[in-house]
Amino acid sequence: MMEMTTATSHDLHEMVELLKSSLGEGLIPKSEAYFKWKHFDNPFGASKILLAKEEGKIVGLRAFMQWQWVRGNENIRAVRAVDTATHPSQQGKGIFRTLTMKAVEDCMEEGISLVFNTPNPISMQGYLKMGWHSIGKMPILIAPGSIAPGLFKEGRLQEVYKDFAAAEAIEALDEDWKISAHPHLFHTPLSKKYLQWRYRDCPILNYGAIIEPGAFGMVFRVKKINRFIELRICELWTEKQHADKKARKALRRLISKIRPALVTCGPSPLFETDKKRPLGLFGPFRRGPVTTLRPLALQNLNHFNQFQLWHPSIGSMELF
Repeated sequence: MMEMTTATSHDLHEMVELLKSSLGEGLIPKSEAYFKWKHFDNPFGASKILLAKEEGKIVGLRAFMQWQWVRGNENIRAVRAVDTATHPSQQGKGIFRTLTMKAVEDCMEEGISLVFNTPNPISMQGYLKMGWHSIGKMPILIAPGSIAPGLFKEGRLQEVYKDFAAAEAIEALDEDWKISAHPHLFHTPLSKKYLQWRYRDCPILNYGAIIEPGAFGMVFRVKKINRFIELRICELWTEKQHADKKARKALRRLISKIRPALVTCGPSPLFETDKKRPLGLFGPFRRGPVTTLRPLALQNLNHFNQFQLWHPSIGSMELF
């Protein structure tokens, strides 16, 4: 007889083994270190992970990752629908839907406002049938990079991450450092604790950063596009007036070092500038991941629909 339970850290090894047997390794390696970082070390709180068990063995898994969106004095508790797996021998029995709807019910009772995710085209229809709705593609700012783009080379990439090490840049911030919430637009709250978890401690991806405490900061990663390079700015902020000029200078230095063909960034509400184009980027264009939402305790999601008053960073929406 099948039963549903809430996962604990003691289930870690078996959960990872289920993910491997159900999904394979894919683009993102499945390891206990990665799963622990993602679901148990998250500064917003441990994930809600529901398990389906048969004869004591885990045959199904559904994970909702804790997240927050803030503006002014508002703090929206959210969850992100991420990992899901069903043992190959149990597929077709509705385990995914049962666990998902149970997680939705539990989150509503706990007062969590909404659930969001960026599903692939195959899983999209399943989510729409369970009450999610699409709000389209996330807006992205885009600009050409170097006039002489370099080819992607792994060795050069490691050199860039060494020269612009995220760990060292983040460590320069005060322990209680955080950015005040934008008064009108929702975004992920930025603090030193969050930056350490998200960009310093991530076990599967490397990140670089340029941070001048009290002035500005940017966290980035280098991504391969065909044979060339995309410079993806994951977080961007200023802390005082006219610091955008220093950020522009830093970006030019970074572009000179990396020689990307393309630069991308989310339209950050935390980056203050009197220029029409932040960092010289164009847009925003609807080029980011297709995003879906489902109301939980918060029924009115007008602020989030079509990203009207919701400006997430690339780093907060990356599929990880």
